[in-house]
Amino acid sequence: MRTFVARTCVAALAALVSVGAAVADEIRLISVGGVKGALDPIVAEFSKSTGHKVTYVAGSPAVLPKRIAAESFDVIVQSVPAMDDVAKAGGLKAGSRKAVARGGIGLAVAANAAAPDISTPDAFRKALLAAKSIGVGDPATPNGSGIVILKVLSASGIHDQLRPKLKVVGLDPGQKMIAAGDLELGLMNASEVRSYLKFVGFVPPPLQGYTLYDVAVTAKSASPAAAALADAIQSRDAARHWTAARLEPRIF
Repeated sequence: MRTFVARTCVAALAALVSVGAAVADEIRLISVGGVKGALDPIVAEFSKSTGHKVTYVAGSPAVLPKRIAAESFDVIVQSVPAMDDVAKAGGLKAGSRKAVARGGIGLAVAANAAAPDISTPDAFRKALLAAKSIGVGDPATPNGSGIVILKVLSASGIHDQLRPKLKVVGLDPGQKMIAAGDLELGLMNASEVRSYLKFVGFVPPPLQGYTLYDVAVTAKSASPAAAALADAIQSRDAARHWTAARLEPRIF
């Protein structure tokens, strides 16, 4: 009798495991690097609560369009203009696109450097004018932070005065230059300031510029759980992760 019960329990457990394996799904997610700080914990919580495996990659705005066109992904998170391009090409599942967050530009200095006052537009202008060198993103990169930074500097009214001290740098190479003392200041997406630098603060309004981010399920996706991941990324519960990553939730 005991043997029969034991065998019955083993069989039942095997059936449950089989059902769980059938329900569990694998979802491929791709995003721009600017939102990775928020998506990492969101994806971790989603996987833990659902059992779904999420394969997540992040890249620069310049790289994403090529990868999205060449590879199969289930869910995308990127800037609104870039998402518009995918939508025009018929690459999004109808009705799946949603607003998730917006990101502003921030100022960073070396960890041991004094943080300048940028609390007001005038203070921000004085800090930039006083700096010997300022690292910025490339404004020629489509949908990149360099475009937004250029708008910020143009709105400040001192762009021409700053030209001699501006240095176009890549995101991580530029931040390493700041850490090494080869650049005094850096303007970049606030969400992408690395932990080894000192985050001074956001560009003050009304000079601030933003990148808007959306999430969507791709037209190529055959994953039954892709919509659930997109919903989790856009959920009110995820708002705290967007905020912690220095991004403002656009969740309604």
